[in-house]
Amino acid sequence: MKLRCLVKIAGLLLCGLLISSSVLAQQEVSEADKQLIESVRAAGGQAMPLAKSDARLSVAFHLSDKEITDETLAVLAGSSSVHTLNLRATKITDAGLAHLSGLKGLTRLHLEKTAVTDAGLVHLASLENLEYLNLYETKVTDACLAGLQSLKKLRKLFVWQTGITEAGEESLKAALPEIEIVPDFRKDRERAKVEAVRAAEDAAKEVEEIALKIPEQMKAAEAAVAASATAAKLQELTQGTLDAAGKVLEAETANLEALTKSLAELKANPASAKEILDAAEAAVASAKVEVEESLPRVEAAKKPAEDAKKAAEEAKKKSDEAAKAVEDLKKKQEETIKKAADLKVKAEELQKT
Repeated sequence: MKLRCLVKIAGLLLCGLLISSSVLAQQEVSEADKQLIESVRAAGGQAMPLAKSDARLSVAFHLSDKEITDETLAVLAGSSSVHTLNLRATKITDAGLAHLSGLKGLTRLHLEKTAVTDAGLVHLASLENLEYLNLYETKVTDACLAGLQSLKKLRKLFVWQTGITEAGEESLKAALPEIEIVPDFRKDRERAKVEAVRAAEDAAKEVEEIALKIPEQMKAAEAAVAASATAAKLQELTQGTLDAAGKVLEAETANLEALTKSLAELKANPASAKEILDAAEAAVASAKVEVEESLPRVEAAKKPAEDAKKAAEEAKKKSDEAAKAVEDLKKKQEETIKKAADLKVKAEELQKT
C-alpha cells in the first residue's frame, strides 16, 4: 500500500514538473516580440516583458526624447502581446488610435494629456481585455462612453478635466456596474453632502463648546485681576518700607556728615574747649551707630521689595494674558458662529442638489 502511494505521489510530482516546464516554455519571449521590442526602442519608446514568468509586454512612449506621433504607433499594429501601453503627453491623435484596434491583449492604456477625442476612442471598442483607461485632460465627452460600454472588462477609467458629465458617467456605470470612474461625480457629490453636514455639525458643536468656555475664562481673568491687584498692593507696601528705611538712612547719613564737619571745625580751632570737643565727638559716634544700624534695615527691605515687584509684574502679565484670552475667545466665538451659519447654509444647499 505504501509503495503504491509513493508511486502515485511521484507520478503527480512528475506531472507537475512537466506542466511547469510547459508553462515556462510558453512564457518565453517569441522572436516576433523580440523584433517588436527592438522596433519600439528604435522608435523612441521602451518595451520589456512584464516579468521573467510573463512574456507579455509593457510598452511606454511617455518618456521618449523623440517626438511620438500617429505614425510611431504603426509598429504596434496587430500585436497580441502588448499588455500595457503608456502614451501620456505624446503627439498622437485620433488617427493614431487606429493602430491600437488590433491589440487584443491590451489591458492598460494611458492616453492622458493627448489630443485624442471621441472620434478616436471608437478604435478602442475591439479591446476586449482592456481593464484600465486614462483619459485625463483630453477632449473626450459623453459621446465616447457609448463605445466604451462594450469593454466588459473595463474596471478603472480616469476622466479628470474632460468633457465627461455625471449623466454620462451614470450611463456607463449602468452598463458596467463594476467600473470605478475617477472622479465619480455622483459619489463625490454625495460625499460632499455628508462632509458638509458633518462640518456644519462640528462648527455648531464648537460654538457650544466656546460658549461654555467663556464664563470659565472670564472667571479666570477676574481671579487674575484680583491677584494682580493684591500683588501690586504688596509691592506698594514693601516699596514703602524700603523707601522709609532709605529716607531714615539718608537723614542719618546727612546728620553724620554735618556732625563730622562740625567736629573737624572745632578741632581746627585752638580755642575750642575740651568739653565741647568731647560732646561733638560723642555726637559723631552716636550718629555713626545710627547709620550702621540703619544700613541692615535698608538692605533687609530691598529683597522683599524686589521680590514683590517681580511678583507684581508677573501677576500683571498673567492678568493681561487672561484678559486677552477672554477677548480672543469672544472673537473666536463670533467667527465660529458665522462659520457655522455659512456651513449650515452650504449643507442645506447641497442637500437640494
